[in-house]
Formats: sequence, structure tokens, C-alpha cells
Amino acid sequence: MLRSRLLLLVLLLCFQGHLLLAQSAASSTPLEKTAPDTAFQNGSRFRLSKLTPQQVKNLTALGQVWGFLKYYHPAVAGGQYNWDAELFRLLPKVLASSNQQQRSETLSNWVTSLGPVAACAPCAAAPANPVRMAADLTWMEDKKLYSKALQRQLKHIQANRYQGKPYYVVPGGPGNPTFPQEAPCAQQTYPDAGLRILGLYRYWNVIQYYFPYKYAIGENWQQVLPEFLPRFIEATDALQYRLVALTLFARIHDTHATVIPDPLLTAYAGEYAVAAALQFIGGQPVVVRVRKDGLVVRPPLEPGDIIQQVDGVSVGALLKQRLPRAAGSNPGAQLATIASGLLRGATPQVQLKILRANQPLTVMAPRFKLGTQPPVRPAVDDTTYRFLTPTVGYFTMASITKAKLPAILKAFQQTKGIVVDMRNYPGEFVSYVLSTYFITQPTPFVKFTAFDPTYPGRFIEEPPMALPPDSTLTYAGQLVVLVNESTLSQAEFNAMALRSTPRCTILGSQTAGADGDVSRIVLPGNLTTRMSGIGVYYPDGRETQRVGIVPDVEMRPTAQGMREGQDELLEKARQLIESKP
Repeated sequence: MLRSRLLLLVLLLCFQGHLLLAQSAASSTPLEKTAPDTAFQNGSRFRLSKLTPQQVKNLTALGQVWGFLKYYHPAVAGGQYNWDAELFRLLPKVLASSNQQQRSETLSNWVTSLGPVAACAPCAAAPANPVRMAADLTWMEDKKLYSKALQRQLKHIQANRYQGKPYYVVPGGPGNPTFPQEAPCAQQTYPDAGLRILGLYRYWNVIQYYFPYKYAIGENWQQVLPEFLPRFIEATDALQYRLVALTLFARIHDTHATVIPDPLLTAYAGEYAVAAALQFIGGQPVVVRVRKDGLVVRPPLEPGDIIQQVDGVSVGALLKQRLPRAAGSNPGAQLATIASGLLRGATPQVQLKILRANQPLTVMAPRFKLGTQPPVRPAVDDTTYRFLTPTVGYFTMASITKAKLPAILKAFQQTKGIVVDMRNYPGEFVSYVLSTYFITQPTPFVKFTAFDPTYPGRFIEEPPMALPPDSTLTYAGQLVVLVNESTLSQAEFNAMALRSTPRCTILGSQTAGADGDVSRIVLPGNLTTRMSGIGVYYPDGRETQRVGIVPDVEMRPTAQGMREGQDELLEKARQLIESKP
């Protein structure tokens, strides 16, 4: 039996030239291909620098149908085609269409050429678990883009969609989608026009069918495709292509939607940085920490300084320029993204206009070369754990490990309360361990959703996950968790877990609003971005994406507190604990 299955697979590979992962009974007849499809391995050979309104309509329709067939049609979703190459073959003909009828006929003939789609009985079955987000295929109803005949074809494919193991998307570790077949086209730093269209199509359709929070984007995602088609076509060089892509990524409003380090974008942002950390407070960038460990030249900045100009450019102008490209689930997260790079540049020093204790100053601040030194660190005495007072303990998640937790909890066993600092990224994943020390019975704290491989665009809820109490050690005191816009992803997950414990208070400001594991998306030009890949909710279904972890007690630091060397949130946490009976 095993030998016959292997023989069948080899024969199919000989015909197809593409890996066939699985095929359901509803799949169409395999295509007779004698060699791998490498016709476009060096680019699309497509040239275009401007789009007419009719061409925008043509390319919008093509992009939506191309992506739908990629994930729904049995022959395509099963891996029988090099789908990027098929796009480049059809692109000139669709682009030349003069009206809806001509375009629809071209697309309809294309769909027919893929082979018949057999009836799929399992496709009509309802999922066992609740649906959090249904597949959104309303774009098919657009009569201005699609003829009735083409709509009927597409709806037939929807009703009898591929049910085998998908070729273009597979579940990652915790169930988030991964996209292993997407060619990076790394040889073209500035992809040609066809590859740029491919990049936009690829990204738009990944978000359309595999982003668990598409409903929370805040705008009609269908309108984003025609908006960005001219932008991608008119990008004149490799850098402009990347900047347009960053603007597109920011539109999903996901703090995870950053870009994996790219040489051109690194050079654009600047390879030098001032040894200081900033935080936006009241809409102004305030110096939080200044590095003074002797490894780099200490800049003439002090905690509490307000940055007003960078090399003669006002902060307001910089925000106007950078906000449209700043990844962030909410405004605070966007400002945190900008703060991390506000003092970067291409030169070893920068002129800064600052406000210090309400007095204007102009200073020249040295920059160090990125990669030669680690980033700005918290103060040396900010160790993993310490006593704030004899009755109040403190530990930071920045350097936490599972191995340290038992000793920390034992050390604080007789205290009145503990402050857990999550204004950072955890040193180790301890979400399923940390909270168990603060509960005495199984406690639900989170509910996930994951994409449905049998129905692209649909996300299914899983039952709530409960934490078991630790059998050896239980802490009975108060718990205050510090959060802000730097509390991101795993840190937010930790905060959710601790919030489920009975004596927890969340103190601070709105978090980054991007929980859940990350999926990578690769575009032509070897440009790689990310997105939140699974849905994360409270057990009762409340949102975390974009909303973040909402504090029980809202508080932000002040520039004056920075100048005086005070951690105002930490002091407030101590007061909250000591005020409890």
C-alpha cells in the first residue's frame, strides 16, 4: 500500500513539476506538465509605470480572483500550478480589457481552463466549534467588476472548495498560518512592475483570508487593493517600493506588522543612534533613560528632556511623515514605534532642540553605530527582583526565567504584595507558569481562534484555556502589574493571565494591542513583514487586538517625574499595595 502511494506521487510529480501535497475527491484532474514551470524565475518581464482608471478596475478584479482561486480552487490550492507564473501569463490580457464584459470573459475562460470542480459534500457541514469570523467574499457581488456568469463560477468554487492539505498555507506552531511557498525574488531589490503587482496581491489576499483580526482593521479592506495598485506601480525605485509597502502594512493596524531588518530601510532610517530611550508622554517625546555605562559617549541629555526638533525638523513634521508608515494597533503603539527610531540618523551626531525644565536648549548629541553596542538598558540596579519595602516585592519580566520564579516567590512569601513590571518584553515565555502561583483553583484566562483550512477566511473559536494552580507554592498577597505601550504580544499574554488571578490590579496605560503568535509574509524583493496569526480573546470573548490590556488604574509618567528620577508608576503600585487591608 505504501509503495503504491509513493509510486503515484512520483508519477504526479513528473506530470506537474510542482509538489502535490494532497488532493481531495473534489479535486480536478491533474494537469499534464512535463517540467517545472520556470518561465518567470528571473522576473515577470512586465513593464508598466502608470495606470488608467480602467486598468485599476481590471487589476483589482484580477487580484481578487487570483487570490480566491489560490486558496479555494482544488487544482490551485492543491499545488498543481505555479500560481505566480499563471498570474504573469494572464496579466497583459486582463490589463488590456476595455470593459467589464471583456474582463469577465477573460477571467471566466481562465477559471474554466483550470478544470472542473466536483461536488463537495463535506463543504456544507457546519464546524464543530463556534465561528468567530466568517469568510468575507462579498467582493464577488460587485456587478461593476464581475459578470453574472463569472459570479456563478466563483460561487460554485466557494461551495465546493478544496478540502485537502493546502499547498500555499500550513498551520504553524500554535495554529497560526505560515506561507512556505512564497518566493522572495531576492535577486530583484527593485522588483519589476509585474512582481510589484504580485507583492500587493500576495499581501492583500493573505490579510483577506488569514488575518484573524481583519474585521478590526477599521476600514473596508476591499477598497485598499485599488487604492494601492497605482502606488505600487508608480514606485520608482527599490526604496520607494519599500516605503509604499510599509504604508500598506500599517493599514492593518497591527503592532506585529513590522519588517524584518532590510538593508535599504536600515540605511533610510539611519545607521547611527543616540544612546537614549524616548517615550511619548502627552504627545511629546520625552527622554526616559540615558546610557551612561562608559561603552559609548554619553549624550548631553537628561531624563525628562522633551525633544522638540531633530536636525532642524520639528517633531510635529516628523510625526506627520512617519505615522502613515508606523506599525501599531493603536495610536500609543504607533508612537512607541516612532520613538524607537526618532533619534536615529545617517550621521555620527545630531542637533537637538530640547525643553529642559521649561527652558529651551540646543545641544549636539553624539550617535553610535548600530550593531557595535547593545541598545539602551534600564538602570544597573534594576535587577530581576528586589524589595521595594520590607512588605512589597518587585520583579521585572525583562530578565525573567522559569527557573527563577520559585526562588522569587519564596523570597516574597511574607510580603503584603508584589509589583510585576511588564513595561518590557519578557526574557522567557512563562505565561503558563507565572499565574499558577496566584490561584488556588483552575482558572480560565484566554480563548483562541485559528484559521479554518477547509474554508479560507473563516476563524474558529477554541474552548477557553484554564490555568491549574501550583501544587507546591501559592502566593496570597496583592499583585500589581505595570503596563504601557511597550507591553507587547507575549507581555500582553502574561498580563491577561495575571489579570485572571483574584487579587490583581493592572496599572499604567493602554498596551500595544497585538497579542498572539506571529506569521511571516514574504514579498518580492525579499521584503518580509509579519502579522498577528491567531486570535486571542478573554474567556468571555472580549477583544485584545487593538484594544490591548486596559488598565484597572490608568496612569502615565510625567516629564517632571523623569527629571526627578522618580518611577511614578512604581511608586503608585507600592501605594496601592500598602493601602489594601
